[in-house]
Amino acid sequence: MIDNFEILYGITSIIYALIAIATTIGAIIYTTKKKGIAGVFMIIGSVVSFLCSIAYPLIAALTSSLNLEPEQLMLANYSVNILSCFFSIIFVTGFILAVSKLKKDS
Repeated sequence: MIDNFEILYGITSIIYALIAIATTIGAIIYTTKKKGIAGVFMIIGSVVSFLCSIAYPLIAALTSSLNLEPEQLMLANYSVNILSCFFSIIFVTGFILAVSKLKKDS
């Protein structure tokens, strides 16, 4: 049963990383077409989101290989989660700025 959860966790981690890569590519395309702080915010937010999606399985693997306490795993995941949340807010701020700029252009 645990093997099924590990496989599912691996698959969802890969999907989340692919979404973060696609978001980063979209932000880069937007920034090359429209210069400004909005695109920079979106790039920074999506790159850190991608790095966080890589960090979650690495933390789990390190925790099991180093025989760390469950509390240490929770603290590490919480730290990455807070970081991801903060940079998601930065991405959304850039996205809102970009959308409001598009509306003004029309």
